[in-house]
Amino acid sequence: MVDDYYKILGTHKTASVGEIKKAYLQMARDNHPDRFKDPAERKEADRRFQLITEAFNQLRDEKSRQEYDRSLTKEVKSPEAEARLYFKNAELREQSEEYDSALKLYFEAMRMQPSNVEYILAAGRLMAKDKSKQRQAVDLFNRAMAIDPTSPEPHLELGALYSRTGMLVRARRVYESALKQMPNHPELKRRFAQVKDK
Repeated sequence: MVDDYYKILGTHKTASVGEIKKAYLQMARDNHPDRFKDPAERKEADRRFQLITEAFNQLRDEKSRQEYDRSLTKEVKSPEAEARLYFKNAELREQSEEYDSALKLYFEAMRMQPSNVEYILAAGRLMAKDKSKQRQAVDLFNRAMAIDPTSPEPHLELGALYSRTGMLVRARRVYESALKQMPNHPELKRRFAQVKDK
């Protein structure tokens, strides 16, 4: 909200409807355009008069006043907080098996924070469940690896996807590459051992 209607009327947030009306009538009288002969003053008075009327119309009705008061106290969320909210909502949708809407929310979180590996992996995992979207899932896992090469998660996810789809040579390569950077990671070792001899 650009203008503070209480300040415009010279009242406070706890003012009664009667006090607001009294303040409006006084200000409307003092700022009525008909009181001014000079065209520039008249124009300015007209602008103020419209603003005063707008403020009064918003504050005289109980419901619109409550909405206005809520808008004043609404916290402005940072992009990080907003992205987190999208992500949490996506997780809930995914748990309810509303996959399409969950995916849209994951992508909204990623749009707001494109380098957040957690969001990228979540979207990738969900896409990996759908055969028609597995290629996009591979792209997301690769993107997560590029952002954070020392995180085992993207390697584990991509290797698992390749294993499930019968691409064992690719799965082996993913695990081998990851083990060069993280040689003591137990899950990477275990997964590599599973696909090594197949």
